[in-house]
Amino acid sequence: MASAKKLPSGKWRVLLFVGKDENNKRKYRSFTADTKKEAEFLAAQYNQLHIEANRSEQTLREAAERYIKSKENILSASTIRGYYAVLKNYLSGLFAVKIKDITAETIQIAFNDFAKSYSAKTCRNAHGLVSIVLKIERPDLRLKTTLPQKDKHDIYVPDEQEIKEILMFTAGTNIEIPFILATQCGLRASEISGLDKSCVFEDHIEIKCARVDGLDGAVLKKPKSFSGFRSIPISKEIYDILISKANGERICPMTSTSISSAWGKFREKHGIDTRCNFHALRHHFASRCLLLGIPQKYIAELMGHSSLDMIEKVYQHIFPSAMEEFAELIRRKDSELMQHKMQHKNK
Repeated sequence: MASAKKLPSGKWRVLLFVGKDENNKRKYRSFTADTKKEAEFLAAQYNQLHIEANRSEQTLREAAERYIKSKENILSASTIRGYYAVLKNYLSGLFAVKIKDITAETIQIAFNDFAKSYSAKTCRNAHGLVSIVLKIERPDLRLKTTLPQKDKHDIYVPDEQEIKEILMFTAGTNIEIPFILATQCGLRASEISGLDKSCVFEDHIEIKCARVDGLDGAVLKKPKSFSGFRSIPISKEIYDILISKANGERICPMTSTSISSAWGKFREKHGIDTRCNFHALRHHFASRCLLLGIPQKYIAELMGHSSLDMIEKVYQHIFPSAMEEFAELIRRKDSELMQHKMQHKNK
């Protein structure tokens, strides 16, 4: 902003640029005071009010677009893509409202209607963008939106026998390598897509990046957190398969989206349980590690988790076949105890 200049009268003046007129000529507003500090304060105060007034005339959509563009080089490509998807597909009526006209009730009414057609997760994702934009543009507005409760989904975990059977069907297909890396190494689809030969060794693989879908196609990015960088043990047999079937330098030439899509088609073709999405294969790896008695902390490191929360959740969804084995073990121990009691009683 321009500095104050002393006038012949002894007063101080700031000429503040406030835009251009209809003839494209620059317009200024003058602020005069007895001191330099006071003149600059008056100009700064007006400038801030002028900016806020202009912004309040903008719609929520315009403000959201400005926010997203300001974060394009900071947030992940997938997050930016998700934000633009919200703007394009959802809440067109709400995004058309001017910032100055939005109230907490406006938001609540919009999401009450939105929740009729969309899942709780979609509602929360959309509300996340709306709330962060309003926090910047309308810091005076306190949102207390009631959103639908998160959907409760039972985590499907294919057991060892199911994995062995499916593995036979994957041989020679485009899903073979993704299937092996998900079930035997616990990799996410994006990590599989980002894996190349330089990260594969005879006894382990190193996860250093992931390939995610951005606005202009798939892009490589570093893991979201430090825990995403990790080393996962593999057998010599898996090493041989990965290297022999690699496509150039890439272990798997597919994007994360195409991996999930290919798995969906494969699953349908072979009559696999529809609950078994591609991410469920990763749950298999975690649960297998649990059944092998591997400490939870080490499993969390292998999975790329920064805490044990997810591992503890998976504990509740261990293979059905294994759960039955545990149940039978409990019954047998109960029976032994009761038999011992009866034998002692009869003596």
